[in-house]
Amino acid sequence: MVRAVALVLCFAALLLAVNTVVIPPVAKVEYIAYSTEEMTVKIPGVGSGANFASLTKPYLTPGEEYAYTGMKIEFLGAYPSIKAGADGRISMTLDESGLPSIIYAGPDVSRVTLVNTAKSAVDVRLRVTYMYAKAEYVPLNASTTITVSVTKAAAQKFREMVRITIEPYLPYVIKSVESLSGESQLAYRVEPKLVEITEQGSYRIEISRGPELPAVMLVKSLSKQTAVIGAGEELQVTGGNVEVPSGWNLLGYVVIAYAADVTLIGRTLSGDVRVEGDLVDITKSATENIVIRTASYLIPPVWQFTLFYKIAIVYGGWFKVASSMQSPINVIYIPIVYRGARVRWLPDRALVNVTNEDVAEGAWTAITVQLPELARIVAIRTPGNALIANATDMRLAWQGGSRAASISPDGRQAYIVAHMGEAREAGIYTFLIEWRPLRIPVLDNKGRPVGSLSANCTKFEAVASAGYVEVRLFKPEPFDVEIYYRGVPAARVEVNSLIERVPPVTLNLYTVRVIVVGALNHPIKGAAVALAGFPAAGRTDDAGSVVFADVLSGTYRMHVSVGDRVKVSEVINVNGDLEKVVKTPVLAFVWGVPITTFDALAAAGGASLLGLYLALRRRESPVAEVEQV
Repeated sequence: MVRAVALVLCFAALLLAVNTVVIPPVAKVEYIAYSTEEMTVKIPGVGSGANFASLTKPYLTPGEEYAYTGMKIEFLGAYPSIKAGADGRISMTLDESGLPSIIYAGPDVSRVTLVNTAKSAVDVRLRVTYMYAKAEYVPLNASTTITVSVTKAAAQKFREMVRITIEPYLPYVIKSVESLSGESQLAYRVEPKLVEITEQGSYRIEISRGPELPAVMLVKSLSKQTAVIGAGEELQVTGGNVEVPSGWNLLGYVVIAYAADVTLIGRTLSGDVRVEGDLVDITKSATENIVIRTASYLIPPVWQFTLFYKIAIVYGGWFKVASSMQSPINVIYIPIVYRGARVRWLPDRALVNVTNEDVAEGAWTAITVQLPELARIVAIRTPGNALIANATDMRLAWQGGSRAASISPDGRQAYIVAHMGEAREAGIYTFLIEWRPLRIPVLDNKGRPVGSLSANCTKFEAVASAGYVEVRLFKPEPFDVEIYYRGVPAARVEVNSLIERVPPVTLNLYTVRVIVVGALNHPIKGAAVALAGFPAAGRTDDAGSVVFADVLSGTYRMHVSVGDRVKVSEVINVNGDLEKVVKTPVLAFVWGVPITTFDALAAAGGASLLGLYLALRRRESPVAEVEQV
C-alpha cells in the first residue's frame, strides 16, 4: 500500500464553541400604576331577582406597556350576608368578627362576584383599587446605582409607586436611598432587599455587595429595652449591647422615640429626633395634640397634651438616636434576630422543622418565607394540622390568644407565628408551593427558534422543546444548565436570578458547503463527507458538492472518503457560512474504482494495463490518506 501524508495536523482535539451565558443577579424595578375609586353597590336579596353584583377590571389602562396585576376590594363596613367568589384565585383578610374586610384578586381573575344571602337588599360600600405594573431588570455588580422617578400620575386617574426587589439569596443589599427632590424618609420604605417609593419625586438607590438572607428563616424578637435622653443628647446602641442567642444573627432593631408634655394651646414641641444607622426605615413620624376640655366652661380649654413620636426599623448592627428637643426623649428599642430555618425542599412544598429550642427564648418567633417570582405559596399547614389558605393578614385563635399568619396576595411571601409569649408550637410546618418552570429561549443567530435541543441540570430536571429549555425548579437557588444541540454541547447557562423573562441564548448556526474535486480539479461525485464531533454527513452530488445546514460554530476535523480508497482529513473553522474546496489525488474512475496520482506513479515503470490491474487488485485497501491543514 502506498500512503502519503502532506502535513500532520497540529490539533489534538476539536474546539467546539460552547457558549457560556450568564444570567446575572438582578434587581427587579417595578413601576406600579393604580387607580382607586369608592362606590356603593346595591345587591338585591334572595328571591328578589339576581342577588349578586360583579366587579371586573376596567377598560382604562395607564398604557400599553403596563400589565394588569389585579384588584384590591375593601369593604367600608360590615356585611354579614355578603359572600365573595371569583373566576380565579382570591385572597381575603377577615376582620375580628370573621367577616371579609379586604379581597385581593390577582391577574388571573377577571371577575369578582359578591352574593347577598339575606332576604333584603344590601347597600355595600366599597373602595376598589385597580393595579397595573411594568418591570425591568437591572444587572447587579459590586456597586450599582438605580435612579427612578415617581410621577404624580402614570396616566389619567392613575397614581404611581415604584418597588425595587432583590432576591434574598443574592449577595447584594440596599445600601442607601436618597431623595433627589428633597422628600423626607417617610416617602419610602426600605429593607435590605426591598425599596418601596410612594411619593412623587426622584430617588437614587445604591446597591452593594452584602450578606445573603435565607429564603426561609426564623425571625425572633428579643426583650424590649428602654432609655431616656435629654435635649441635645444622643443614645448609641451596638451589637455588643445585645445578648444575641447562640446560633442566631442580629437583623436589626425596632426603635421608638417619643416625648410627651402639657403645653398651652398654639405652642408646639420644638426640635426633632434623628434616627441613624446602616439602613433606616422610618415607618411613622407624627405629632398629636389633644386639647384638655371640661364638660362646661368651668375651666377654659387652654391646655393641650402634645405627643411626639417617631418609629423606625433599623437594619444592621447599630443605631443612634439624637435629640434636639427641649423635652426628654424616651426610647424603646427591640432587637430582632434571625437564623436560617431547617427546611427540606420538595417539588410541591417546603417542610420547615421548628424545634423546641427555636421557640424557647424571646417575645415571639415567626417563620418567614420569601420566594422568587416563579413561585406561589398556596397554603400553610401547621404541626397541629391547621390549614391556612387564601388568607392575608389573619389573626387566628391560638392557645388562649391569637396567632398571626399571612400569605401575600401574589403568593411570593408568607409568615406564621410559631411562638408568642407563653404560646408556642414546635414541629413540621408545611408550605405548599406551586412553581412555574424557568424557561430559557434558544434562538439561532437569525432569531429563529432552534430545534433538536436537549438539556441537563444537576440540581433540577431540565427538558427541551423546539425553541426553549425549561428547568423545573423547586428550590430558590442559582444553578447551571447545559444545553445540547443535536447531541453536541452548545451552551452552558449560569442562572443567578430566577426571573420570568429570561434573555434568550443564541446559538451560532451556519451553512457549510463542501466541494470535493480531483487532481485535475474535476468534481468528484459520491464522495462521503463527515464532520467529526457533529452529526453532519453526506455524499457529494454531480457537482462534487454537499451542503450541511445549521452547523454549530466551532473547529472541526472534516473527513472525506472517495470509494473507501482515498481519504482526506482537514480541519475547518466554522464561524460563518463556509464554502470549502477539498482537493483529492483522484485522476479518474475505472469500473467504479478511483485511480489516483499514486497509482499513476506506481504504473509508470510498466504497461498501463498492468498498472491498472495492480490498482484494481488494491481496491479493498486505501491507496491515499491525506491530512491537510
